[in-house]
Amino acid sequence: MVMEVGVSKYSFVFQPDAAGMDLVAGYKQRLRTALAERFPDKSKGWYHSCNSKAHVTICAFGANEEKLALAMAELQKALCYEHSQYVYFDHFAAFAGGAFYIAPTVHARSYLKDRARKVIRALDRFDLMEISDEPHISIGRRLEPEKIAVADEVLRTVDLSFMCSGVHVRRFNADLGQYEVIDFVKFGNQSKENIGQLSFKF
Repeated sequence: MVMEVGVSKYSFVFQPDAAGMDLVAGYKQRLRTALAERFPDKSKGWYHSCNSKAHVTICAFGANEEKLALAMAELQKALCYEHSQYVYFDHFAAFAGGAFYIAPTVHARSYLKDRARKVIRALDRFDLMEISDEPHISIGRRLEPEKIAVADEVLRTVDLSFMCSGVHVRRFNADLGQYEVIDFVKFGNQSKENIGQLSFKF
């Protein structure tokens, strides 16, 4: 997608900690090595998303600096009552379109879906794209069935967890062909019970 002058593409994601990022990078490399051995050609095992950093996509949009600032203000306001929580990803799975991914537990899926909906509602007026309603961490995309079979063979078990404490904001770097994190909107962990309460001193 070509952006207008002064407009960049931004992605809103949940992202694992450094240990989780390294773990997923290792899985991606293991699959690439296996594919290079099984299908020797000039690609050297390359596949879509093999170089992307681990993340759980929420949504994306195109924006200039002014529009981004408005969106960030909306997001900070919407997330002030959200609470941090550990999330667990415990198995590999595949979508029909050829995506092989790490899936969350039932409880983590529910938690992430709920927080993602809050983000999407907060940013709804900003012409969102790439909205994801199924939390997952991609290993590879657009894989042919025979390559999915290799992924199933070499990637069998996973134990990934991290504290989900907010939303990472990434900007697409066209020169690198990758997203780079530029900001982080932390969950406020505030309680709504205190809204409107008055304190009296006697």
